[in-house]
Amino acid sequence: MNITLQQWLARQPYTPTTDSDRYYTRLANRLYDKIKQSPLKTRWSDDAVKSICCDLVGYFADILSGTGLWAAFVAQHQTFYGRTLPFFTPEAYYEGEVNRDDVRVLLWYLSAAYGNEHEVLSPLDADLIATADPIYNLLESEYETAPDSPLLQEFCQPELNDTSDPEARYRFAEWLFWESFLLGPSNRSLARQLLHEVHSKPNHTDKEKLNRLEKLRRESLYTLPAGPLALFAHEWVSLLWQHTLPEELEEQKELHPYYQQFTQSTGGSPVKYIGSYAELDRFLTEGMQWGETEGGHLSHLAHKKNFVLYVTPYKGMLVASDIAQYIADPANPWYNPEEARKGAISLLTVPGRCPVDLLLYLCSHGLLPDACFADGNPQLVADNWDFIARCLLQDYYRAV
Repeated sequence: MNITLQQWLARQPYTPTTDSDRYYTRLANRLYDKIKQSPLKTRWSDDAVKSICCDLVGYFADILSGTGLWAAFVAQHQTFYGRTLPFFTPEAYYEGEVNRDDVRVLLWYLSAAYGNEHEVLSPLDADLIATADPIYNLLESEYETAPDSPLLQEFCQPELNDTSDPEARYRFAEWLFWESFLLGPSNRSLARQLLHEVHSKPNHTDKEKLNRLEKLRRESLYTLPAGPLALFAHEWVSLLWQHTLPEELEEQKELHPYYQQFTQSTGGSPVKYIGSYAELDRFLTEGMQWGETEGGHLSHLAHKKNFVLYVTPYKGMLVASDIAQYIADPANPWYNPEEARKGAISLLTVPGRCPVDLLLYLCSHGLLPDACFADGNPQLVADNWDFIARCLLQDYYRAV
């Protein structure tokens, strides 16, 4: 057996072992065998395959037990985008049951979470579909006879919990964030980073390391988004237990002083494209009226090119480098269609590649028409760009 009962239980919000857990562990191993025979068998490490299998069975247990994690994702995706799922338009979608397109979307998300951020598969990749569909077939064949998980129901379902109790909400949020099949995959790398950071302090006692780790994990839970929609843990809890996102207070904002000067110098445009550092320094000196400075303004960018400057009314001006070649704006002389077809997708998939305020502006104005995965289908990205950015950029997306 490749996946042990202990590995399965480590992801659950309870400690007792039930017959359901033994069944789910066996099922995870059957999925393991299928993936190891699939076209993607060499794409993921063995540990990644085990994690993917546990998460797929986590989805199955959630559906069987009616605990609502996947249903919350589907409902909020519908609210955000007006359709049930990203990438696919099911002819028939069966709520509370296993769906073929659920498994396809989930496997894409897991592949991105456990794979290389610079090699994100297309959701329509033939090998991904050829791997997902046999997994769906197996889960569908088990659906009528598979057991639910009473302990998972007891932990997750709002009618079985005091949803107003802060400690109950925190315990639920902690499990969702770190271990659930829906949010956990987006935090696996973070969990390893925190563990490494704590153990890199050789002079600390074991107790000090444990306390430090708990503090870092708590801070992450409160401050970082997670899951395929990049929502914060308290937002996911609200979706699952109150079936709505919490209301956010409107902040009073003042017009940033850079906004008027920038738009005045560009003739009203909030964006400007600049090819070289020398031109950038000149614009900041003269256009923004920063005056001359020894060594030039933003000198750490002296070796960069293809700049995009963007200004917002309340945040001010931001500068991005080495991306102007991807932007199909008539006002951009540095646009290169060939380079855009190869690299524009990285703005949506690589955290930090493009500031999110600029990314939202570009996509909402149709200025990244060449962005596509390796399948060369730009329409797929055009129809799902916001979801892709949320899912893959995470806290960089929520910096808006």
